[in-house]
Amino acid sequence: MYGAKIKAFRMMRGFSQEYMADRLNVTQATYSKIEGNKQRATPEQLETLAQELGVTVADITSNEPIVILNQASNQGAQGHIEHFYADQKELFEKLIDSKDAEIANLKEIIQSLKEVITSLRDKK
Repeated sequence: MYGAKIKAFRMMRGFSQEYMADRLNVTQATYSKIEGNKQRATPEQLETLAQELGVTVADITSNEPIVILNQASNQGAQGHIEHFYADQKELFEKLIDSKDAEIANLKEIIQSLKEVITSLRDKK
């Protein structure tokens, strides 16, 4: 889902969960569930979130990383684009660790099955 992106956009804007919950007419606990991917936002809530956060619904729901355009300052400095991967990095690292453990477990199972097959062949 897209809770991490919503959280990242909210934090970039300096909004609290309470503020966003108020904008969605939900409790802070419900809003926290949306950011935690424990509850899906309704289409209407996504529209409100996008409007409040200054992004599009597509920005929230796409699989693309968050791209931030820093506006030029009052002193004439040029803005620049930077990629901000928010909390996704930690999530991907946990997912990779989980898959690595699953792969290791499957390798052990395969090795055990090979030993069983060898044992059965030797008995013939």
